[in-house]
Amino acid sequence: MNKRLLEIYALSVCFVSMGCLSVFCGILLYNLVEISFPSSMNTSRMYPPSMITQSGIMTAPVFPGQPLPVVPINESMDNNVYKNKRFQEERERFQKLEFERMHIESMMSIVRSVIIVFISSIVFFFHWRIAKQARIVKSA
Repeated sequence: MNKRLLEIYALSVCFVSMGCLSVFCGILLYNLVEISFPSSMNTSRMYPPSMITQSGIMTAPVFPGQPLPVVPINESMDNNVYKNKRFQEERERFQKLEFERMHIESMMSIVRSVIIVFISSIVFFFHWRIAKQARIVKSA
């Protein structure tokens, strides 16, 4: 096989593996930060839609672009402290479950990234040696 083509092939594979290394090292670092600071990461998916408050009582979810619903007086009177406490407990349970889910997803992504970085490193060094040998044989 032509040594020049072998060198070009090996260096092309090295270039692609360096791209994989840099992308997945970035993903790995992001997930490490996500695990280290879970309360400040992905806050958009951690909380249920905001709630309308009437006299400090949570009444209904509000979605972006949706007009505020009209709450009848008798419905807001039925919404007592017990319901608010139950809502707070539900919200705390939801947040805990969301933190756990986020942690598990981050750990899975870290494992995936480490595997890809490891394989890309092996491919890079193997092809780097091929390119180096092709260069040495070509110059001799």
